[in-house]
Amino acid sequence: MKKHISAQPSHYNKEADHYDAFNEERSRIINQTIEFILKKYHLKAVLDLTCGTGSQVFWLINKGFIVTGSDINTKMLSIAKKKAQKQNIKVSLIKGDMRTSVLGSFDAVITIFNAIGHLTQLDFEKAMCTIHANLNDNGIYIFDIFNLQYLMHGNNITALTIDWQTITDNSKVRNIQYSTIDITGVLASYDITYEQKGSNAPTIKRSSMTLQVYSAEQLKEMLARNGFNALEIMGVDGSVFDPIASERMLVVAQKI
Repeated sequence: MKKHISAQPSHYNKEADHYDAFNEERSRIINQTIEFILKKYHLKAVLDLTCGTGSQVFWLINKGFIVTGSDINTKMLSIAKKKAQKQNIKVSLIKGDMRTSVLGSFDAVITIFNAIGHLTQLDFEKAMCTIHANLNDNGIYIFDIFNLQYLMHGNNITALTIDWQTITDNSKVRNIQYSTIDITGVLASYDITYEQKGSNAPTIKRSSMTLQVYSAEQLKEMLARNGFNALEIMGVDGSVFDPIASERMLVVAQKI
């Protein structure tokens, strides 16, 4: 059983350079769903507490929302700032920790792409308190996470196995990953990354990481303990959530 601890800021350094190449297009569906939810609840000012390279930030700004971004990783944040400059977008991008950063009063707070899974359960509850403090009265918190019930059912864990490759003018990067999960909800993923620049000899790196995942019922209980009411749980594409069939869930909770 692999022990889960909250990820350090440096954990994300290795992902930063190729993050957009592997994930930007895959973010489109969840970005559309978040946009729909924000419009449904008539929300305007949004804080992205785990903005990474800015996928949700720039999507929402381009849809007319007022967005502030924050992230714990300097390298990810630097990429987001370069993208903002290139697109001539004025946006506040702040280095911060979702467990402690109180940055103002917002209509909504988001933490996307399994961001909460990088925290222990205790640290996630600390983050909930901070998120609560960042929200206006009756504000909305939106986040996604893998669905524990799905991953524990049958051979569903194998659905997370990936073999992705991206090729640019002078670089080829291939990422292979497989995962395991235990009864405590600790998801362990093991990666092999192959990178070749031009005609240089390729480099091969091996790494591993853990995520804490939850069932929908566990999340409802945790939210209630920390001043939230779970309004909706759905698939990341906005579909009806099925405890067994939905790989990931998108949670919409309201500050009470």
